[in-house]
Amino acid sequence: MSTVFPGVSSQQHASLRSRVWIALAGATLGCWSMWSFAETGLGVDSGRSTALTPLLGIADEGLDPRGSSWLRPTARRSPSGNLYQCPARSAETPDSADWNFSGVLRVGGVVNSGDEDNALRQRYVHWDSGLILGLLDISVVRPADGSYAQFRASRINEDDQYYQAVFGRAGAYKVQAFLRESPNILSDNAKSIWNGVGSNRLTLIDGLAPGASSPAQVAAASAAASNRMLSIRREKQGVEFNAYLSPQWTVFANVSDEQRRGERVFGGPFYFNYSASADGGVLETIKPVADSTINLKGGLRYAGNTWRAEFRYAGSFYRDRYTRFDYESPFSLYPFLPNAASAPVFQGQFAMEPDNNYHNLQASVTRRLPANGELSLTAGAGRMSQNDTLIAPVNCQGVFGVDANGSGQPEPDNPLLYSCANWNTPDSLSRRTADLRIDTSLIRAHVVLRPVDALSLRGDLSFNREDYRSTYLALNPLTGQYGYVTENGSQGSINPAAPSGAGFWDANLNPSVVTRIRSIPIDKQTTDLSLGGEWHVSKANALDLDMDFQRYEPTHRERSQLDDLRSKLTWINRSLDGLTLRSSYSHSSRSGDAYDYDPYVFAYSTSLPGYVVPPDGTPAYTVDAMRVYDLADRIQNKYTFTATVAPRHDMTVNATVRAERNGYAAVLGRQHSDTTGATLQWEWQPSPSTSASAYLGYDTSELVLANIGDQDAGSDPSLGGAAYPDDGRWWARDEQRTRSAGASFFHDFGKLRFDTHWNYLRARGTTRYQFVTASALAYFPDGTRVPGNEFPPLKYAVNSLSVGVSMPLGSRFALRIFDNVERGRVSDWHYLGFDANRVYDHRVYADGGPQSYNANLLGMLLSIAL
Repeated sequence: MSTVFPGVSSQQHASLRSRVWIALAGATLGCWSMWSFAETGLGVDSGRSTALTPLLGIADEGLDPRGSSWLRPTARRSPSGNLYQCPARSAETPDSADWNFSGVLRVGGVVNSGDEDNALRQRYVHWDSGLILGLLDISVVRPADGSYAQFRASRINEDDQYYQAVFGRAGAYKVQAFLRESPNILSDNAKSIWNGVGSNRLTLIDGLAPGASSPAQVAAASAAASNRMLSIRREKQGVEFNAYLSPQWTVFANVSDEQRRGERVFGGPFYFNYSASADGGVLETIKPVADSTINLKGGLRYAGNTWRAEFRYAGSFYRDRYTRFDYESPFSLYPFLPNAASAPVFQGQFAMEPDNNYHNLQASVTRRLPANGELSLTAGAGRMSQNDTLIAPVNCQGVFGVDANGSGQPEPDNPLLYSCANWNTPDSLSRRTADLRIDTSLIRAHVVLRPVDALSLRGDLSFNREDYRSTYLALNPLTGQYGYVTENGSQGSINPAAPSGAGFWDANLNPSVVTRIRSIPIDKQTTDLSLGGEWHVSKANALDLDMDFQRYEPTHRERSQLDDLRSKLTWINRSLDGLTLRSSYSHSSRSGDAYDYDPYVFAYSTSLPGYVVPPDGTPAYTVDAMRVYDLADRIQNKYTFTATVAPRHDMTVNATVRAERNGYAAVLGRQHSDTTGATLQWEWQPSPSTSASAYLGYDTSELVLANIGDQDAGSDPSLGGAAYPDDGRWWARDEQRTRSAGASFFHDFGKLRFDTHWNYLRARGTTRYQFVTASALAYFPDGTRVPGNEFPPLKYAVNSLSVGVSMPLGSRFALRIFDNVERGRVSDWHYLGFDANRVYDHRVYADGGPQSYNANLLGMLLSIAL
């Protein structure tokens, strides 16, 4: 069981963590501002670092006293008005040597105290007390021919380290090899009632019997289990190669292999455990993670005066060590049918992620045009495929279902009992492998013209298509039955009268069962046309206009055509010295053809010849007023306003206000989604030896949706009908609010360098709801208790302060001492009570949820110039 913290996206959380660790272990930050702490947005493996080598390894040797330019002493600014970072001090090497050598070794240790193993704090950086390799950086250069080589390494522990070697010759070739390992700690307080955690076979611990344990016995076993850490370790290695074949031709290639090893919480159902609390089971199991992905890229580039071209191949190959994941359930099953018995089903299974391959070929040609223009044409084709071996629908032995006459044998007088032997073998599959693929195609034309210096025009036309090849039909050749066995036979062993019964359709025994019988091929085609231009009205004003039309045409979806017309206007003003204003407004209107609330009939048993409509009609599983958010009509408006002020040459103030409004034409479904945000940033760089910055941020979001509870009362799909009466309607409003702040200060006193950094983030989320009557809600333990109209708020806060001092010890040595104090507070109602009990009747949970923490990290690093 996991929960996303309110108002904190995974990207925001990762950015926050990077800010904290950059602050604590980075060396002297000098002219770095709070801007520097944001995510760099670099591509995968473009840069490798640990928390001890922040910002791609800018070291703490100090900053270059010359600043960012030899020509002027003041700080330089980007075209947007923001101050550039000050560069680190360059290594001094003799110019007369055949090979110039430079290097730094940074070693030391850290002491981690407080809540040392808290998963919330240590999610992506697992600090252990002990020795560390902060950085090893060795470079050699031969000026005579431009040859060079470099080796970089950093190691916090065996789960958090990287090594990188690069060599080549400027203007000729470059070869790079790397190894990177990084942690992803998911839980520090998981409890397991199974043996075999980390493998694909979970068996109950001693004292628990499969299919014969009471909730009290399971609760006692869970309480006695020790806490364990669940994490995924990522290890990636690769080689990259670039070479100039001639002044015009370049060849490039790279290959990488990433392995993931560990475990995470997962599901494990044995039918519902809410309407019948003493039956079935809802299990939170622990699933193994043992897979790898090989990525290949390669190509050829041509760059001439008039023509440019590129030919590229990309491939990806995913492999999972396991095909299936099995687990034992401790609970017995009881049938809803009086005077009957459930089959002894206690084994569950899941198929693991399938092995798959991806290939893509792409070619592009660009030609210069008159009027300072360019025309580019791109064509590409790809294929995604998976042909993994399929597992049998069940892994039980003997029988599953309900024994109505006590014989224990499937027979005409016992039609609700089924033989496992007809379903636990690959012979029960319509084919042995997946044999699925998606073919993709791309055609794109892009043109840019600049007829005069003040005006540039651009246009883009693209066509993308995805075609699904080969669908899977679930037909058991041994029995002639369509569909699959739900929840490994547990549903049919408890409630054979459920809408889908045991899960499969039979023309003789179960002719009215509604069940899924085939995969759904969602082909899609997208056509985009965009036109735009930028006009410099004057030296102080510029306008940019973009118009975009997109037609999206999926198959087997609620709509077969969706049109989205978007426009965006941007205005930039520099009329006043030291002030740059940017504002933009975009509008999008999305609509489509007639909406089909149930386009998947062909994939269900209702489409089979021989299907018998029940006396009350085929159950309506979807209400006709529902609109899925990605295909619903939508009006979107976005606003952004930014002011960048330079009150003096060494200072910048930046303020941004943004808002987004999405309105959906839906009676049921997502109705509107709004976000609003504001940031205020200040940075000051009076000299390379002093800098300071501060930051404030505020973000809010709101999501409103509506739905209706079905009453299992017929085949009428209309809103307000027998199956979906108005008294089952409900609404939910999710509100998220995030506040963030930060500050930093650095000063070089000559004999020592001092830096301090403070970061704060606080998020709060609430979910409110309203309903017409209690029948709109799915489950009440006592049948009468109706909750209020709001869940408890979700709260998340992190407060971090770092202080560091760097002291030069002669010409070759420097000592850095740093301390980071961090406090995290989290309140998540999903996990309330899990500290005392994680077993509730037939519901078993493994993860105890995120925990608040207080932690301190004290470190010392000795830098040695090699």
